[in-house]
Amino acid sequence: MRQPMKVLFIPGNSPYPIFSHTPLATAVRNAGHQVFMGGIDWVLPNIASVGLPAVKISPVSMEEVSAFMGAMPEDPAEQLKAVGRVYAEIAVDSLDRLLDLADHWRPDLVVGGGMFYTAPLLADHLGIPSVRLEWDRIDSRAYDPGAEPVLAPVLAELGLQKLPDPDLWLDVCPPSLRPDDAVPAKLMRWVPGNPQKPLEPWMYTKGDRPRVYITAGTRLFSGEGLRDMARSVGKLGAEVVVGAPEVVAAELRDEVPEARVGWVPLDVLAPTCDVIIHHGGGGTDMTALHAGVPQLIAHPEYPTTATRRIVEYGAATLVESGGYEEINAACELLLKDPSYRERAREVSREMAQLPPAHEIVRDLERLVADRT
Repeated sequence: MRQPMKVLFIPGNSPYPIFSHTPLATAVRNAGHQVFMGGIDWVLPNIASVGLPAVKISPVSMEEVSAFMGAMPEDPAEQLKAVGRVYAEIAVDSLDRLLDLADHWRPDLVVGGGMFYTAPLLADHLGIPSVRLEWDRIDSRAYDPGAEPVLAPVLAELGLQKLPDPDLWLDVCPPSLRPDDAVPAKLMRWVPGNPQKPLEPWMYTKGDRPRVYITAGTRLFSGEGLRDMARSVGKLGAEVVVGAPEVVAAELRDEVPEARVGWVPLDVLAPTCDVIIHHGGGGTDMTALHAGVPQLIAHPEYPTTATRRIVEYGAATLVESGGYEEINAACELLLKDPSYRERAREVSREMAQLPPAHEIVRDLERLVADRT
């Protein structure tokens, strides 16, 4: 029997990366290894909510994240640079804190998320292997130009020309949706990792009307757009469910009493939905694909070609601009044309054939054994 490993996961700086890494982190823990998960101050409750030990790597708070999102440049290319820059700044700032952690709890392996800046820096310092686990289908290399100027002085101190490549690159993108220039990687089955809550029967049962779920993700600080979209889509005769953090949901319930409003475990709700409308977020995107549900990406928050690939595949529609009339028309198309659901189900079946997380644990064990 192999000696137990100590594995440090550093997924990213918002709740979704935490949930995306949870299945593998839990599988590692269930195999008898020790697991810590690191995050900024804002996401520590999310880590704890999925039953994993949470380690603060940076004091960045929800208020600071909200301020950063509010000041985001309008130009898509500049948005990418801004996000890459802030991820790199957190990586640099968190390094000393992580090295202090290693003095008392030295990891044998570090697993990093999409913007892979913290994990390889720590792994290089400690001389341990590193793994890159992508969050979703988005190619996070697009954020690197914003990170490079921040990382350059640290890399120079370490005598490195660039960030070290991971010893293992894990990708969760379904093969049919992978781009032609995708990095060679080992594929892993993606499953939802969101926290749970006591369920009500309506969450897992389907009524007489089509069900449309609307969300703008976990980094939502205002509900105005969700309110107006829920009112508009409700005119189609569908049952509308609005998913939002409680701080936003509280103000929406009185404004759209005809809709179900609040945070719902999407892995439970998604199989009962006929359409999922969202902002282009990776977690919602992947959960919809996992459940085989057509998607409407409305006014996407993220400038990414990954959205266009799922549209071209025929499992989603995209409304980049325009008002609620255009969104309603796109939603009605998804409700009436069965081809979108069939294409989404094709991807769902494909995802189910990929290696599950518990099989990937063996690869991690081999990395540590080979390095030792």
